[in-house]
Amino acid sequence: MKTSTYQSLLPHLKTGDLVLFSGKYSISKLVEKLEHSMWSHVGMVVRPDPAGEVYFFESTALTNLEDVYFHDHKTGPKVVKLIDRLNTYGKDLDPYEPPQYALRSINLEGENIDEEQLFVYMQKVHGIPNPSQWKMIEEVIEGRFFHITSQSNDYTCSKLIAETYQTLGLFFPDMPLNGYMPADFSSPGRVKLTGAKLGEEVLIELEQGDVSITSESSSAPFKVRD
Repeated sequence: MKTSTYQSLLPHLKTGDLVLFSGKYSISKLVEKLEHSMWSHVGMVVRPDPAGEVYFFESTALTNLEDVYFHDHKTGPKVVKLIDRLNTYGKDLDPYEPPQYALRSINLEGENIDEEQLFVYMQKVHGIPNPSQWKMIEEVIEGRFFHITSQSNDYTCSKLIAETYQTLGLFFPDMPLNGYMPADFSSPGRVKLTGAKLGEEVLIELEQGDVSITSESSSAPFKVRD
């Protein structure tokens, strides 16, 4: 698997790219074991300004980073700065072992992603919680093996990104959204886009000095219509 530094990838990061995480949390290791994969978390790059800050749309139980639009610390779907998530993921574990991250760049065959539609969707799902660990596993089993759509109002990371791509007209799922897992978004995974292709994984190498482009006091990166 190819490796590139964050700084070398930074100029090319764009809305729609995926970032996969290999974590050291207990639930991360359990998910990776169940999947037979190194990946246990997935989220999507959001970059309204191609030369500006890079944000990350994810669903997570972590509350250490503030949502850059809503300015809260709720679990579930949120938008944070990508570099901040990369720098802090697993830092609450002792001993800390640096996780692995990989980028899958999106290549669109037609028009650009409708970012207004994306931001309206972000507003819609914000505040919906991340399921508990065992509830998450139960929902995945229901969707993946029994094709049962979960009635729970929550979002795993995979369900969020699958639904995001579906909302943008890039993905037509072949099972209930709650059945998807992070490994499905990897190169050998089952998620195949329509009107776009995802590149092979590129491991992201962080270096000392990789920090946010903008300060925490910056204005919101986008505006969502009422």
